[in-house]
Amino acid sequence: MRFLLVLLVLFSSAAACRAAEWEVIPEASRILWTAKWNTAPVQGGFERFSAAIDFDPAELAQAYVRVAVDVASIYMEDQDARSTLTNRNWFDAAHYPQAIFETRSIRDLGNGHYEAVADLTIRGVTVPVTLPFKLTIEGDVARMEGSLTLDRTVFGIGASGDFAAAVAPEVDVAVMVTARRKAE
Repeated sequence: MRFLLVLLVLFSSAAACRAAEWEVIPEASRILWTAKWNTAPVQGGFERFSAAIDFDPAELAQAYVRVAVDVASIYMEDQDARSTLTNRNWFDAAHYPQAIFETRSIRDLGNGHYEAVADLTIRGVTVPVTLPFKLTIEGDVARMEGSLTLDRTVFGIGASGDFAAAVAPEVDVAVMVTARRKAE
């Protein structure tokens, strides 16, 4: 009986500590990037990613976001560069099929603005990043927009090979996610 009571307390405590869970609406969500090729902007994105989102603005201490990006789904606008961008010199999708963004904490900056402190892992290299974002929640739908600038060379992306010198190290990443609250 004592064991059952302990389990009941543990499960009820875990449920009380959970924030609200959200499910990404893929057709209304994007991860886009802009790089510079010989100083001219080149844009693209990722076609596939998944996310586990547990977020309630009133319970930020329990908030958690984990995004897994399928790096083989990378694309460039108006060009077929997928074979180059997924090869060993760039994302090395055969050995590192996912980029992972996992929050450590989320901070309220006021007026619907937040800051996520997270670990970003690409090509097996994990780097702490900060993603400022704006969030609006209307009923059971949340819309998030954020952006940050990454140094691709820190992750070993395009460190050598064709085109490496022509691409600037800084890459701007924009994230737009629309999600629906999961039923409890």
